[in-house]
Amino acid sequence: MIKRVAILLGVIAASSFCAPVFAQTTIPSGASIQLNGGSFNLAGTSLLDAGMFGLGSGALINTANVSIANGASVAAGTGSMTLFGDWSNLGAFIAGSGAVNFIDGGIAASNISGNSTFDNASFASSTGKTYSFVAGSTQTVSGALTILGTSTLGIQFKSATPGQAANLNLLPGGTQNIDFVGVSSVHATGQPLAPTKTNFGGSGDALGWFGSLLAGVAA
Repeated sequence: MIKRVAILLGVIAASSFCAPVFAQTTIPSGASIQLNGGSFNLAGTSLLDAGMFGLGSGALINTANVSIANGASVAAGTGSMTLFGDWSNLGAFIAGSGAVNFIDGGIAASNISGNSTFDNASFASSTGKTYSFVAGSTQTVSGALTILGTSTLGIQFKSATPGQAANLNLLPGGTQNIDFVGVSSVHATGQPLAPTKTNFGGSGDALGWFGSLLAGVAA
């Protein structure tokens, strides 16, 4: 059921609704969207947040790119976000106990920029999708980290700048489900990642992955 969106004094209170079919949905500076348990279907368009976006227990679905502008914030609450494009965080991402799910969506490559801390983050691909992380950036996961390719097409994690590493930090107490991933200049700076697996199509410089942290050499 699609319900109307009520806009009052710059605050958007939503139950369950679809975005108009535009190339981008923008939350202006000073405005706020609070899902409060509803769902926000972007119909394959992108979200540019320059204000405040709160998921509550809601869900952001069918999303291309997510961009959090400088001075803006996204609070995940206990909700979930699913996107198939780029993730850019120049503002504040407040993870709560929510989940961010990166999926194929018919896109061969996506870019991850800015430093973000996720509670639960999932990267799943059946097409060998490539995720490029800005060199020097750090993505931190405190809860569940899932990275899954397939036995025929490994998902690829690489630095956007060859030879200059990006970082992925799974905090103590976090859990991991990782298989069929290729890593190129992305270092695991927290828990060792995929210690019993092998580098599936990556070029190496994978410190902290595939047992390399214990051996002290790049995988």
